[in-house]
Amino acid sequence: MLAFWGILAVVAAIDRVTKFWAGAALNGGRTMAALPGLLDLHYTQNRGMALGFLSGQWLASLILPLVAVVVWCLLGRRYEPTGYKRVASALILGGFAGNFTDRLLFGFVVDMIYFPWLPWFVCNIADIAICAGVVMLVISLAFRSQDWREKHAKDEGASAP
Repeated sequence: MLAFWGILAVVAAIDRVTKFWAGAALNGGRTMAALPGLLDLHYTQNRGMALGFLSGQWLASLILPLVAVVVWCLLGRRYEPTGYKRVASALILGGFAGNFTDRLLFGFVVDMIYFPWLPWFVCNIADIAICAGVVMLVISLAFRSQDWREKHAKDEGASAP
């Protein structure tokens, strides 16, 4: 459980530091080519959710992610915890914490990672952590059935003759 909280805290901290840096170094429209043609750093303010969804709907962009986290936590309680799912969940919740903090404090999320070959997509460390966690969960659902054993199933199996 310590690893879960550690990963969550590290993701949220790295996200916060990179957003602070981007605000100081890139605000005002400056762009830095980190890997020319592949990766640029460009400060933007996302006032919506993923890809600007619900842009300008501050309350909805606060409530919907909270609902998703609560639903995930409630569903997750049904299953035996595994290290793999804990890492995936820590990445998702750490990313959620980073973006939620921005929305709460500023009314927008700071994005700065820009891929010139995906001109419609600008993200941040929190977004990357969330995507990595979701990919891990998809892999878990598709290939790791041990991650989805219901808690009571183990108890019933132990009491069976």
